[in-house]
Amino acid sequence: MKNQLLTFALVASVGLASCSKEDALNPTSDATGFVSQNFVPTAVKTTVTNTYPSAQVDYYVLQSNSLYGANIVLSNTESQVVLSKTGEIKEAFTRITETELPAAITTYLKGKYASYTFIHAGKKTSGTPITYRVEIKVEDKVYSILFDETGAVISTIEGKKGEKGGKGMGAAVSQLALTDLPAAVQAAITGYTFKNAVMRLDENGVATYHVHAEKDGKVWDLKLDASGKILSSEEESKNDINITKTDISTLPQAIIDYLNKNAAGWTLKNAVSVQKDNVAIHYHVVVTVGGNTQTYMFDKDFNYIANAGKGPKDNPSPANFTITEITKDNIPSTAISYLDKTYAGWALTKAVSVSKDGAAYEIEVIITVADKKYKVEFDLSGNFKSAHKL
Repeated sequence: MKNQLLTFALVASVGLASCSKEDALNPTSDATGFVSQNFVPTAVKTTVTNTYPSAQVDYYVLQSNSLYGANIVLSNTESQVVLSKTGEIKEAFTRITETELPAAITTYLKGKYASYTFIHAGKKTSGTPITYRVEIKVEDKVYSILFDETGAVISTIEGKKGEKGGKGMGAAVSQLALTDLPAAVQAAITGYTFKNAVMRLDENGVATYHVHAEKDGKVWDLKLDASGKILSSEEESKNDINITKTDISTLPQAIIDYLNKNAAGWTLKNAVSVQKDNVAIHYHVVVTVGGNTQTYMFDKDFNYIANAGKGPKDNPSPANFTITEITKDNIPSTAISYLDKTYAGWALTKAVSVSKDGAAYEIEVIITVADKKYKVEFDLSGNFKSAHKL
């Protein structure tokens, strides 16, 4: 029955460096990354047994001597539970169908990923607020996307199709507190105001941490490894919509394939993803080949752009966006109705009208609701397109 187990949050942890007897080094794991119960703390097993007395359970290690996962199979439900070493349930997700997702989520997916294939989804069933985790496939990419209770995007993690341990990759832990992070990661983000974090394991059981944090009035999306090394950092717009540049250390596979073919023996020097309004418009890549530096530019679909300049400013953008600030009175009534229904008590921070290559394109509204901030996008008629938690 193991091949029927829930896979929406499990990424294989083969080769995990974990655990003594309740956390000993190199626990025995099978090809899926599950570990023997001998390597799971008694407190974890006790909580799972008491909470799910008639379930089939498989365990895996998320963070040595800290966080453990349990895949739970009952007669009519499948769940994934994350527990601390003391047996505290940190979060629990129950598998749901695509039709059970809130309309705001399916609207976003259809608009952002027109040709996506739905893999699976989970709804948080422990504590508040409610969140949803959705995994989809688009060509050779798999995306694990976390949404809040309003259907706004909290985080998106991208992986490759066919990674071990499930149908691609998924976020192993959806929401970590600052104190859940390894000491090295906490030290690396000293000076930032922590907002939230997501953890995932790759196919080799190596953890990466995606941290949302604020510093100097700017919001950052940081990707770090367990040693505290920042693998990438993206500046997000807090109160505005503008150009952002993200340093990337892991190139998209299509770019790697091009370089392997056209720049044999290349070594990455640096790479930048250039975005406008959170949409990638091109990639600027600098490599060394035999001691010589070579520059390459790729469009948003990873196609090579000939005659690339020395930097992003020297290269053409696929589209020209113009942003004009508007007042609340200029926001379509349909959009106002959606905001009133979905974000009761919302207050306007800023609203803009976006034009693409000279033609009106969409309306973007930044709002606050209590201590939360959102960017909500609408079409010109005020119909909902997407929302992002800032």
